Amino acid sequence: MSFKNAVKILLSRFGLVWTLLLYVVIFTCVIGSLSITFIIPIVRALEEAGIGDSVSALFNSILAGDSMRQWFEQLKAILDTAVSVFRTNYAARFNSSLLVILVFVLAGRFLVGLYELPLIKTLEASMSSDVKIGFTGCFISKLGISCRFTLAKMIYTILYDSAMYSVLYAMFGLFSVKGLGILAPSLIMLAFIALNALRYGIISMWAPSVIVDGRKIFPSFFSGARRAFANFGAIYSSFFVSWLLIVALNALVGLFTFGVGLLITVPVSMAFISILNMTVFYGKNGRRYYADSSVVYPKGSEN
Repeated sequence: MSFKNAVKILLSRFGLVWTLLLYVVIFTCVIGSLSITFIIPIVRALEEAGIGDSVSALFNSILAGDSMRQWFEQLKAILDTAVSVFRTNYAARFNSSLLVILVFVLAGRFLVGLYELPLIKTLEASMSSDVKIGFTGCFISKLGISCRFTLAKMIYTILYDSAMYSVLYAMFGLFSVKGLGILAPSLIMLAFIALNALRYGIISMWAPSVIVDGRKIFPSFFSGARRAFANFGAIYSSFFVSWLLIVALNALVGLFTFGVGLLITVPVSMAFISILNMTVFYGKNGRRYYADSSVVYPKGSEN
């Protein structure tokens, strides 16, 4: 029910996708400007190690329709070469550390996270009262709490993502296990989707609780996590299906449009996750809400 109604709301409020597209473009420009100083020496070191040719070979392999196992084997070779470069080249290692820590982990997560609470606020007005309010006004009015919320959320996401990507990198070792090599790509992708579904499912009610209930940031996290685990099966399945479709949509559209289609699918994915968070929050708290032109009455709500 939460997934189906999230799709309805996404289609009825598709204008939010264009707003998020503008946000992503601005965010990309800012991050690109911050990154350029660190990227130049890294790219130079990787080019000298032949990474550019390996990436081109991987891209040609994808276009040629080679098996997914070959793609993952080539990707693992690229990662191993990159790791070797960073171990032996001090300049590349130093600049990559600054790039990852300062730009991607800290500045990147902080800046991209500022869209969430304003988007949740616009969705609350639409779902609670069938009223449309602007994203820009919400962004300005909620900037203070958005900064605090994003910083708090970064504690969770950095810790979880560090563990998740360590597990995924370790799983590349399956290629060398006899009998499992052919299944390795599927197992790695399954793990990525499953772990992302858990990551987002646990905090699905965090932002809605802050905006809709007006609760403080950390109490909202703990109360939302408790309710998420109390309804784990339904919530996890919704996010598992969602991430399965998100990965498939972005991979296929990105591949067949040479990356141009990501200009639409990325903001669509961002909007859909926030909408799903809201339908899960309303549904598991027994609150009625508008989905498109109809009113949804979750179990336990008053008709």
